[in-house]
This record gives sequence, structure tokens and C-alpha cells, in this order.
Amino acid sequence: MPEKIITTQTPAIVKLETSKPKPALVSNFLAIREKPEINPVVADFPEDFYEKKSRQHSFEEAKNAFEFVFDKKKLLHHLEQKENKESFAYLKQVRRHGLILRDLYRFFDVSHQCVEKLNRLMCSLGEYNDSYWVSPQEEVKKEISENLDNLEFPVNFDESLKFKEYVEGVLSEIQEILREKQLPVEKFHTLRKRIRSFASLIQPAAAENCGGNFHWLFFSLFKLSGEMGDHHDDLILKGLNGEINYHESIVNIDPRIASEFEKLRPFIERVCGLTK
Repeated sequence: MPEKIITTQTPAIVKLETSKPKPALVSNFLAIREKPEINPVVADFPEDFYEKKSRQHSFEEAKNAFEFVFDKKKLLHHLEQKENKESFAYLKQVRRHGLILRDLYRFFDVSHQCVEKLNRLMCSLGEYNDSYWVSPQEEVKKEISENLDNLEFPVNFDESLKFKEYVEGVLSEIQEILREKQLPVEKFHTLRKRIRSFASLIQPAAAENCGGNFHWLFFSLFKLSGEMGDHHDDLILKGLNGEINYHESIVNIDPRIASEFEKLRPFIERVCGLTK
């Protein structure tokens, strides 16, 4: 009787692709731009950012989110495309996450300044995006390309008391500007950026607290700065189209801006530890 031959098959080795988990700032980016169904009071918030470890955590979350969306090859590809919605959306996404990181540098680092290369990239991307649908500038495109290599994010966290002093300074600057009924357009833009910087400060916590108190505070600041941003964008567009002289424009300040910000100020003071 012939010997029975048993054959065995070696199981195929399956290579599993492990992708980086999507940071909360990316996955909840749009969700926290919707108003949550809550109405918290100041006492509901912790004095979160007074603790250095909270500031360190927020910075790490923002850095991870930027590194997740930023891809040099992808960005260069979209820069070279004829104007289209997909490319514009990606350029805006990179800049939005870069701005969060830049604002956190200004709040958290001992220098209160953003690292130079990231700052230059954000400025160039902003200028390019502003003119994207009108007359994209080749010089600005070149500036963007020159700041894509070796992006690094070293940070030296300031002490809590110095952080508080910086926050107090930004709040005082906003309060001083809001005393005016009319502003030169560039000062109006500064006001908008200062208010937006507090939205950036809150944003990592909001993304991890979707539907909660930090979401509410972020949304409130984002909505206010967004309305101001829409007005500023309209002035930029009119300037690019030759309808106005942008740099000589004067903006009438809606009294609601001051009243809305004053409502939010106690919440900002609370989460930044100014009430300690």
C-alpha cells in the first residue's frame, strides 16, 4: 500500500497596515464648530491652563494634529494645480491647524513667539489663500515652498505666573481696542486675531470634550471671531478687485462685539487661572 503523503501549507503572512490614529483636533474639527446644547456657568470650568501639564498636553495635541494633516508632497501637489475646491480645502486645512499651533506658541513658550519657519509658512499660506480665487501669486507660492522642509516644533514652556501675565496682557489689549467705535482695517484685523487666539487656546480641550463645556466656550469664541473674519475677508476681496483701497479702510465696530466678548471674558479668566 503506497505511503500516504500529507502536505501542509504555510499560512500566508498578512502585513497589517497600521495607520496613525486621527487626533481629536482633526476628527472633531467640524463637530466643535456646531453649537452644543448646553449653557454652562463660570464655576463649571476648571482652572485648567494654569497647570503646566495641561498646557503641555494641549500643545502636544495641536502638534500631533498639524503633523497628521501636513504632507509636503501633497501640499506641493495642490500648489501646482489649477484653482479648484479640493486643493483650496487642503491648503486651508493645513493653515487652520498651523494657526492653532502658532497661537499656542504665543501663549505657552517663554518667548511668546512662534518658531520662525512655521510663522513664515502660516503668513505665506494666508496671503496665498486670500488671493486664491482672484489672482494666486507666484512669489508667495515660492515662499511657501521654501518653508516646507525640516519643520520642527521645539517649545520651552513658561511658568504658570508668566502665562497668566501674558493672558492678562492680551485681554487688556482687546479691551483697549474695543473702546474705539471705528478702527483702521489693520487694527480691526489685530482685534480679530487676538479673539481668535483664545479660540485656538481652547480648541484642543474642546475637541477632547465634544459636547461639553470647553466645546461651548470654543464655539462662542470661534463664532465671534468668525463673524469678524468674514467682514475682513470681504474687505480683502474688495481690495483685490480694486473696489476699495484696503489699507486705508475704516471699520465701524458693532457694539455687539464688545458686549459678546465681555460675556466670555470671565470664562477665559477662569480657565487660564486668573481667578487664583
